[in-house]
Amino acid sequence: MSLIEENTSHSLFQQTSHTLNESTKLSEEQLNKYEAWKSQPAMAQIKLQFVDFDHEVRLNVEHLNEADKKSITEAKTETNDANEPKKKKFKGQNRKHLEINARSSSHYNNHQLCFFVIRGGLENCPYQANCKHSHDLTSYLSKRLADVHLPCYMFETYGQCLFGILCRFGQSHIDPVTGQNIIVPRPNQLYVESLNKYPPMLKHLLRRKKYNYTLADRLVRIANKEITKANVAKRNNPSVVEEEKNDQQHHDDQDVGEKEDRSLVDIYYSALQTETNGNQQEQKEVEKNTDEQEEQQQQQQSVRPVPYRTLGTITDADMIRLKPREKVRIDFNRRLYLAPLTTVGNLPFRRICKEYGCEITCGEMAMTTSLLQGQQSEFALLRRHPSEKIFGVQLCGSFVDTMTRTVQMLEENFDCDFIDINCACPIDLVYKKGAGCAITRRTIDFERICRSISCIATHPITIKLRTGILTSENNAHEIISLAKSWKSEHDENHVVDLFTLHGRSKEMRYSKSADWNYVDQCAKLANPIPLYGVGDIYSFEEYYQRLNETNVSGCMIARGALIKPWLFTEIQEQRTWDISANERFDMLKRFTNYGLEQWGSDQAGVEKTRRFLLEWISFLYRYIPVGLLERLPHRLNERPPYFFGRNDLETLMASKLCSDWVKLTELLLGKVASDFQFLPKHKANAYG
Repeated sequence: MSLIEENTSHSLFQQTSHTLNESTKLSEEQLNKYEAWKSQPAMAQIKLQFVDFDHEVRLNVEHLNEADKKSITEAKTETNDANEPKKKKFKGQNRKHLEINARSSSHYNNHQLCFFVIRGGLENCPYQANCKHSHDLTSYLSKRLADVHLPCYMFETYGQCLFGILCRFGQSHIDPVTGQNIIVPRPNQLYVESLNKYPPMLKHLLRRKKYNYTLADRLVRIANKEITKANVAKRNNPSVVEEEKNDQQHHDDQDVGEKEDRSLVDIYYSALQTETNGNQQEQKEVEKNTDEQEEQQQQQQSVRPVPYRTLGTITDADMIRLKPREKVRIDFNRRLYLAPLTTVGNLPFRRICKEYGCEITCGEMAMTTSLLQGQQSEFALLRRHPSEKIFGVQLCGSFVDTMTRTVQMLEENFDCDFIDINCACPIDLVYKKGAGCAITRRTIDFERICRSISCIATHPITIKLRTGILTSENNAHEIISLAKSWKSEHDENHVVDLFTLHGRSKEMRYSKSADWNYVDQCAKLANPIPLYGVGDIYSFEEYYQRLNETNVSGCMIARGALIKPWLFTEIQEQRTWDISANERFDMLKRFTNYGLEQWGSDQAGVEKTRRFLLEWISFLYRYIPVGLLERLPHRLNERPPYFFGRNDLETLMASKLCSDWVKLTELLLGKVASDFQFLPKHKANAYG
């Protein structure tokens, strides 16, 4: 850190530019305004001495799109009866944020240096003179960007930076003359890589559409055949079901010693064996390249029963593999569960939450179609840190074939503890494709998806729901009742292992308060399957109130963790933590270090870390320090009047302006480029 930046950060930690208000020195108009704020509903009550009566509402138009700039110009020219300019409200999503953010990041990696030269030296390049990338370190050093005056986290922690000469903090470990990367072995600090990396062979197979989905496709065919409107109607009619059972018992008299088990899992594998025996031509194509020993083993398999029904030859993996009804079970009772959060719920953020006491984590929502297409960005959502002991993958899709294929691919190539089916996403782009909330309206397809996934997966299956599509038409209880019935007569294990219910509808999105009365009704209906409630958990008092006054098995924490990740510590210790601005800044510093470790310390990695940090700050600024509040606990939907903090850093962290957020990142990642632009996803988060 340079001397100027160091002095700036030190002054933020120590100085207080605002003097505390005194009631005797305030005007009658200011006192009346303060009393009016206190009486307003959904208004956080700030202590009088910290209220900023002279705050000027500012708007950074440089980040807005042309339509919004035009609307602001028109609003300034129009006046109401009091000759005051009309206020323009900005809500919803910034649809231009991806275009604007990408515009200033198009020049990150123009170095064209050889990968082997960067990581290990010229002698490690197998192509040598024929390499199409540059090996000239001297030329690169002459036009290399100036280093950020901060220590390199990777070098300080592990003794080696994998990005070598590309590292933006390279002054710690780069020889300024030769450009060689300095390595200092530190046996006590071993670098632990994140799990679930995208295998190169899997990428090759997916992009050439050569991955073998034989098992998934056959399960889908059976699901489409067994689960139809007619079959579901017969299953729900007891008299018809009783007649079919008698007929089935007559036909199965020859199967002596086998239990009568009509669970769909067994139907699947029975049909698989029948279909394999009946379809000899397809079997010959599959087994064309097998040797004579495998054919003999397969003949023996058709004669004697096996503990696990397979499509072909029994291997050691088949013998060790768990039966569909013997999956690994997870105790979900009263665990601290961090909700899957799009964009902000990345791996560095989940590491922060784990440090504060979170027990269950889940990756960001991954679209099944994108995974099957082999998109690198989608597979990045599956990454897992070793500290995440109970980790789940959330999938979003609308078709039984894509969902089943994706689960087969995950089971064979990635490591997770449970699979979550997203039936709660309210985004219109997802909803119009029949996924997210829309899938709960297609109960036949929904049953096919859940049963097929449960059949092929060896991990628990969880479902995330909302109360319904429309606020006046709740249907979550119908979905829960339907899913609860998916089990065998002789098997007490259900297809679904956990429900998580957000107490809002798609129409509500995140407005108004969550309906915990309806969540309680659904929890009673779901019993004995555990159900977690979601919505408005922002303090340990609210957490234990929901646990004690309702029948939920636990509470999932979402926005509360984005605004104050230390909420998990408050719940565990049952106390309200008046965390200081210095401690919060140290938390941002840890996030930055984890981001550089995850995405890299080169120019692209630094800017990616900066953007994810800015997206998180668009939630963090909503936190009101405990020492400034008149009443506890503070509710999630309560908004404060403008206030200043106990020091300048606390005031800066409460700012609603993007420009102030960028200042925070500059203290951690260095100055931004002159053409840097950032626009958060939601307008309401960015502008005050």
